[in-house]
Amino acid sequence: MSSVRGAGILIWGRHELYVSSLAALLADLGARIQLLDSRKQLPERAPAGAELLILESPLPVELRRGVAFGLPVVVVAERGGAEQEHAAAQLGAGALVEKGATLRELGEALDRARRAPARQGAGSAQTLTPRQREVLELIVEGLDNRQIAMRLGVTERTARAHTSGVLKRLGEPNRTRAAVAALRRGLLSCLALTAVFAVLAGTATARTPATGSPEALGRVVSAQMRAAGGGSGAWVFDTGAGRVISSVRDEQRRSPASVEKLLTAAAALDRLGPEYRFETSALAVPPPVDGVLTGDLYLRGSGDPSLAETGLTQMARAIDGAGVTEIDGRVRGDDSMFDGRRGVPASGYSVSRWVGPLSALSLNHGLAWPVARGFQSQPPLFAARRLQLRLERAGVDIARGARMGRAPENAAPLATIASRPLASLVRHMAQVSDNFYAETLIKGLGARFGGAGSTAAGASVVQAVARGLGAGARVVDGSGLSRANAIAPAAVGRLLQSARSQTWFDSFYRALPLAGRTGTLANRMRHTAAKGRCRAKTGTLIAVSALAGYCRSRSNRTFAFALLMNGVNVTAARAIQDRIASALAAYRG
Repeated sequence: MSSVRGAGILIWGRHELYVSSLAALLADLGARIQLLDSRKQLPERAPAGAELLILESPLPVELRRGVAFGLPVVVVAERGGAEQEHAAAQLGAGALVEKGATLRELGEALDRARRAPARQGAGSAQTLTPRQREVLELIVEGLDNRQIAMRLGVTERTARAHTSGVLKRLGEPNRTRAAVAALRRGLLSCLALTAVFAVLAGTATARTPATGSPEALGRVVSAQMRAAGGGSGAWVFDTGAGRVISSVRDEQRRSPASVEKLLTAAAALDRLGPEYRFETSALAVPPPVDGVLTGDLYLRGSGDPSLAETGLTQMARAIDGAGVTEIDGRVRGDDSMFDGRRGVPASGYSVSRWVGPLSALSLNHGLAWPVARGFQSQPPLFAARRLQLRLERAGVDIARGARMGRAPENAAPLATIASRPLASLVRHMAQVSDNFYAETLIKGLGARFGGAGSTAAGASVVQAVARGLGAGARVVDGSGLSRANAIAPAAVGRLLQSARSQTWFDSFYRALPLAGRTGTLANRMRHTAAKGRCRAKTGTLIAVSALAGYCRSRSNRTFAFALLMNGVNVTAARAIQDRIASALAAYRG
C-alpha cells in the first residue's frame, strides 16, 4: 500500500460506518482523505487536491457522476467478480473491489484504477482487425459463440476461432475479461452503452425473496425498474385476478428488439393456423410423355424458411419415381411469390449477416453450404442447381444448365414437398430467435394477406393482427432488427393476455423459451424460482434488452409480463429482468 502514501483520495459512500472505517484505515497509511457527505448528491466538480475517487455501493447514476470528475474511480461493491467488473467498467470505473477484500487487494484496485486511463499496448484498437472488432462488440453485447456465428453468418467453429483471436490480441484469459478490457481501453467507444447494473448498489441478486401480496410484488418490480433508467418500461398482469400488478412507464413505445417476434408469431398462427404447411413444388408444361419432359421444370417456392437439402432429395426421388428420365430444357427456380429485395429495412434492404438473403425459394437458411462459404447470391438459382444435381444423380438427363424463371400459370405439379407444421416453425423461430425465419414468415404473410410478398405488406398484416389483439404498434419488420419498430410494454402485455383466449394459444405458448432450460433462456435463471416456470421471448440489440412472456408462480398464478429496456447495458438489463421474473415465479400470494 506504499502507493497510497501522500495520495489525495476522495471517498463517498452509502454506509457511514463502513466509509468512516475505510477513511481511517487509508489515513493511517498516509493518504490525504476527503470525505463527501453521503446525504447529498456528488458535486459537479471534484474538490481541489483530489487524485482518486472511491465510491462505496454507488447507484449507476452516482457512478456516472463520479466518473465525470475525471479522476480514476474505484468502486467498492457488495460483491466482486468478473461480471460486476464488466458492469462497472462500462460506466467508466477503473477498478472494482468487494467490501471483504484484503488491504493488498484494495491496494491493487487503486493501482489498476490509476493505470486504467492510460492503459494501452497489445490490445489497442489499431491491432484488432475489422472482423475482430466486430466479434468484440458481440462479446460485449453478451453473445455466446453460437449466437455470434448466427449474427456473422459463419459456422460455430469459425466463431470460436474469431473469439480466440480476440482474446489472444487483448491478452485476456476469457470473454468477460476481454469485454472489461475493451471498455477500459476505449476500444469500443463507438457503442452507446449505458450501464444500470444494480449490484453495484448492493441490490438483491436474481434469487429474489418470495412475496405474499400483490402490492408487495408490485413494489419489487418497481424497485428493480428504477435501476433500469427512464428509457425502460414494465407491465405485469395477474391473468387469474384480472388486475395489473405493476405498470412502470408502460404506455411509452420503445424498441422491442426480438420481442417483435411475438407479434410475428401471433400473426402467422392467427392467419395461417398451427397446422399450416408451406409447399415447394416442381411443375411443368406440358406433362412428361414416355418419361421425357419437353421444356423446363420449375421449382417454385412458397416461403418455406426451413427448406433444406433433405427436402430436395425427397423431391428428386418423387420426380424420378414418376417415371421422368429426361428433361430437354432446364430446371428453373421460381421465387416470384416474394419481391426481389433480399434484405430487411435495418440493412437498407441489402443482404444482412444478421438475416441472410430472403427469397420465397430459399434453401439451407440462405447459406451457400455445402458449395461454398457465406450466403447465396441468388437463392432460387442455388436451389434449382441443387435439385438438378440430385436429378442427375438419380439418372435423369437434363439438357441445359439451371436458371431462374417464373412458372407459367398453366404449369401442373409433378411433385410437392411440405414443411413441418407452422407451429413447429414458429417454435424454432422463438426458441433461437431466428431472424431469417421471422423475416421469411412476414413476407409470406404479405404475399397471402397483404397484396404483395414484401416486408412492408407483411408488416401491415402483422400490425393489423396485433391491433385486433389490443396491441397498437409500429411494425417495420418481422425480426425486431429495425429500431423503427415501436411498441409499449402494456401493448405487448395486452397481446400476451389476448393470445390466451385464441385457439392457437397452446402453439404460441409452447414456442417460447423456458427459463433455465431451453432456447435463449437456457442459461438464464437456472438457479432461481423462474427455472421451469417462466416462458418468455428475449430481445437484444446494442443498448436494447427486452423480455416478455408468462410466469407461473408457486401459488399457481399465471402472470403475463413485458419488460422493454432501451438505452441500457444488455448484461445489466438481463440481470434486472431475471430478478423480476424470479420474483413473479416465487410469488406465494
